Amino acid sequence: MKKTNQIEIEVLNWNNKFPVDAWWRRKHNVPFMSKAHREISFLDQLFEYYEDKLIEELSKETYKPNTGDFLRKSGDKKSIIEQMREEFESEFLDG
Repeated sequence: MKKTNQIEIEVLNWNNKFPVDAWWRRKHNVPFMSKAHREISFLDQLFEYYEDKLIEELSKETYKPNTGDFLRKSGDKKSIIEQMREEFESEFLDG
């Protein structure tokens, strides 16, 4: 069995302590402590990680026509389109 040297142990500890950093380096094929690795900020890595996870989750959803309510304001029972139609009718047709 190969003996692990201190540098290898530190790299493994780093990957365990900062899993998002390890994920980012694997994704972009960036070597540990390379110039590109040292220049990236942890917040940039973290935002990219969450963006990827969000896109991954959204891509799992299947599209079902006429079932969504993305145009509905939160808490409102009428959709934005219904509200706009009512405003248009009261402004221009009832006038």
